Amino acid sequence: MQEEYYQKLVEYRNDRNRFAVDNGIIITKISEGYAEVELTPQPHHLNPVGSVHGGCLFTLADACCSSAATSYGMLITTMDASMNFLRPGLNCKKLIARGRILKRGRRASVAQAEIYDQDEVLLATATFTSMSLDKPVEL
Repeated sequence: MQEEYYQKLVEYRNDRNRFAVDNGIIITKISEGYAEVELTPQPHHLNPVGSVHGGCLFTLADACCSSAATSYGMLITTMDASMNFLRPGLNCKKLIARGRILKRGRRASVAQAEIYDQDEVLLATATFTSMSLDKPVEL
């Protein structure tokens, strides 16, 4: 697929995924089987100990893996997910998630995301399985 298509897909997903956008999550890049997503943590993203809340990291990973899966032009939905929190997100100025498709199938695909802070310290990894809804993305 062409770069213009991927840019339109970024705009589409940023416009249509209100939950992610309302939580400050912005998709910055999509290419075939790949996506990058960012978040600038705010006080409401922190848990009581002052690190980025795990639910926030999970949502970031979900948006990233879903964007990578959607790069093939079909609408998808998450079927399963697992997350490994490796380090606390303390004093984070920016979070960057990078996701890629590990296995693309006709009905189900598996994606992996890695979440880094602004210093490229790996904070978490996640694996998501998505299912194709057999409907094309209409840009």
